[in-house]
Parts: sequence; C-alpha cells; structure tokens
Amino acid sequence: MFLKLQRRNGVSSSMSHREGASPEDSVFMDPREVLSQYSVEWVSLKKSYDELQQQLSDVQRELNELDMKLKAGRITESEHIVQYREKWAMSTQMIQVKREVEARLYEIQKEIRAANNQLKQMEIERQRRERMEEERSHAMIEWMSLKQGFELTEARRNEINAESDRIERERRSGKVSEAEYRKRRIDQIRQLAELRTVESDIKRRLAELLEIIRS
Repeated sequence: MFLKLQRRNGVSSSMSHREGASPEDSVFMDPREVLSQYSVEWVSLKKSYDELQQQLSDVQRELNELDMKLKAGRITESEHIVQYREKWAMSTQMIQVKREVEARLYEIQKEIRAANNQLKQMEIERQRRERMEEERSHAMIEWMSLKQGFELTEARRNEINAESDRIERERRSGKVSEAEYRKRRIDQIRQLAELRTVESDIKRRLAELLEIIRS
C-alpha cells in the first residue's frame, strides 16, 4: 500500500516516467518514507513557527513600549506614528508568514495521519497474511494426518470384505454354522456402517482443510 503525494506546483504534466511503469508510479511512496520526510519538515516548520510567535510577542512588547514613551513624553506624536507604522508593518508581514506556516503544518498533519493510517492498515494486512499462513500450515498438517486416517479406513474396509469372503467360503464348506455365520456377518455389517460414518466425516473435513490450504 502506498500514499499518493501531491504534485508540487510548477511540475510539468508531461514529465517522463519509467518505461513500462504507470504514469502515477512516480508520485507514490511508501508511507514509512512519507512519515520520515514529513517529520523532518514538521520539525523545521514548527521551529520556525515558534520563532515567529516569539518575534510577534517581541513586536507587541515594543508597540506597548512606544505607547508608554509617547505617554511619558519621551517621543513626539510624529515619532510615535512613524515607529508604530514600522513595527505594525513588520508584525503584519510576520502574521502572514505565520499563517502560511500554520497552513503547511496543517497539511503535513493530514499527510502524517494518512500515512499512519496506511501503516496501520499495512500492519493489519501483514497480521492477516501471517494468520492465514499459519492456518494453512496447520491445515496442511491436519490434512496429511487425516489422509493417512482415511487410507487406514480403506485398508480396514478391505480387511472386513476379505473376512466376509472367507466366512462365506467357510459357510459353504460347512466349517461354520449358519448361526455363527449370521452373527459374524451382522458384526461385519455393523463395522462397515461405522467405517462409512468415519469416512464421511473425514472426507468432509478433508474438503474443508483443502479450502483453507488453497485460500
């Protein structure tokens, strides 16, 4: 995820781009880089802002001193007007610069917040990918284990079928009685029914795990 930077005034719209790259690629930056650059600018502008605040306070103090000098008769009315206008013009210019600095600081705040939000989203996405990867890893382990279990049920089914064929031959040859035959066949049918239930559960779980692995 990347943050789109504002184009600076005066940059030609026909600026060339890397071959094969999107025309907007050159105005995208990693939010970490954005934070780094804007943090430097923020510190510098904040220092300038504080200095302007102090200078304005100094000018205000000087204006008050001029009023006190006039009241005390230490300067004439005309001198007061000239000096007051000079200080006032200076403070007006400072206020304009201060407003511009405030506006830029506000823009930087918005960019920093946007970059921080993107970093949070990137972290959420990273954690989501890690969680999914962990789930896939666990699903693969469980899938392999269940696959072996499914193969064991198939082997057991083959054993029961082979046992059924053997009992059938023994019944025909008279080696086992009809009662014993029926008893053992019922037991085999019960075991096969249980195997079908187990196989159905395993197949369902294998399908679920396969979905997780493929996601």
